[in-house]
Amino acid sequence: MDNRYLTLKGRNKDTWYIQVRVPKHLQKIAMKAFIKQSTKSSDIKEARKQRDEIIGQLKSLEERAAQGEFKLLVDNYLRMDKEKLKDMQEHLTDSLRDEYPWVGHPQQGDLPNPTDTEMVEVDALSYAITGEMKDKYKLTLTQAMAQNWRYSDYSDKTKSSHKKAVERFNKFLNSKDYQVGLIERYHALEFKLHLEESTQLSNGTISRHFTDLGVIWNYARGSERYVYENPFAKHGIKVKASRESYSAWDMDDLRKVVATMKDDKDKLVVYLAWYTGARLGECLSVRPEDIYKDKKSGIWVVSIKPDRAVEEYINKVDASAKTENARRIVPIHDALLKALQNFKIEGKGWKRKLPNSYSNYFGRQKKFVKDPINTLTKHYCFHSIRHNVATNYENANVKESISARLVGHSTVGATMTYGYYSEGVEFEEALEAVNKLPRL
Repeated sequence: MDNRYLTLKGRNKDTWYIQVRVPKHLQKIAMKAFIKQSTKSSDIKEARKQRDEIIGQLKSLEERAAQGEFKLLVDNYLRMDKEKLKDMQEHLTDSLRDEYPWVGHPQQGDLPNPTDTEMVEVDALSYAITGEMKDKYKLTLTQAMAQNWRYSDYSDKTKSSHKKAVERFNKFLNSKDYQVGLIERYHALEFKLHLEESTQLSNGTISRHFTDLGVIWNYARGSERYVYENPFAKHGIKVKASRESYSAWDMDDLRKVVATMKDDKDKLVVYLAWYTGARLGECLSVRPEDIYKDKKSGIWVVSIKPDRAVEEYINKVDASAKTENARRIVPIHDALLKALQNFKIEGKGWKRKLPNSYSNYFGRQKKFVKDPINTLTKHYCFHSIRHNVATNYENANVKESISARLVGHSTVGATMTYGYYSEGVEFEEALEAVNKLPRL
């Protein structure tokens, strides 16, 4: 069970308390070393929810810290009255002058200047008052990226794409973190040639890098008011008009891929997808506590959280739908039951917790299957398993109204797709349908 940072306390040991250590580099910003608070609840689910909210706030603070202390101070100062800021500036300047009276005098010699840490507050106050920023504080690509994330709700996949684009551009310029305001059109054009001639990246990936860098540059323009055109726009990279579709697996081929896997948990992800139709992100969202026996019917089920794209669809269709309540409950196939029960008993979760990590691993394992006649191209990927499940239900003559709910097809409608099998009779009908899927 994931009870990190949670402890039962109180007179009767019936109240959950949260204690999370603030990372050392964030303690100055958070103004505390630990976050300690009572959840005022004996419900472990409520306690975990509050714990996760605190961890999320620390993650957000981590992203803000990437912007640098100067930006954090400016954010605070811009909310304050200018007269008060001037008083603060005068007080701070007088304090530094008392501590470093020799600064600016010919006799200073080797006597030290104020440290960068001491000056950053002075410079932030000056910017908040005058609007003039020193060059050393102007936005770098990484800082602009982190700031932009604060104001846009990007998925983890999109953030990862932004990071990769920034990393490659900085590496191309042989820079630790290039200032956005110094990027010229020729930098972008040379970067394009470099990616096309010196890497094996597809035009689609190169185009995505330019789109991501353009988004980051546009944010910086709004912040620092550049007057020239976005250097990453109109790049002329030709991308295929449509994406190539995925092909459903031949069962024997998928068995060969699974056979290359040494860890049972890596295999279990494939089996979970095969018997539920879950997407990769949905498979990895399954926790040990999401596997349980329904009290009314006595049937073992697995609760599957919809992935981000489906969540967004649900929210559009039904704004009242809550993510945690929007899980679909799928009866467990007889061939999958023992493995999921062992997963629940062990209680440690998945070996590879991130979709990208598992997807890369699955792609590597696929290459171990050598077939000179029917090669496993990129048309066959993890997501292809979902196509198999839909086809297998159709071949087994399972009603679409049932199969769509089990697989989680959002086109049926959010309300119908999720939270549907709530009574024993319906679970029995659903289990009968699930057990018609062929054994992998």
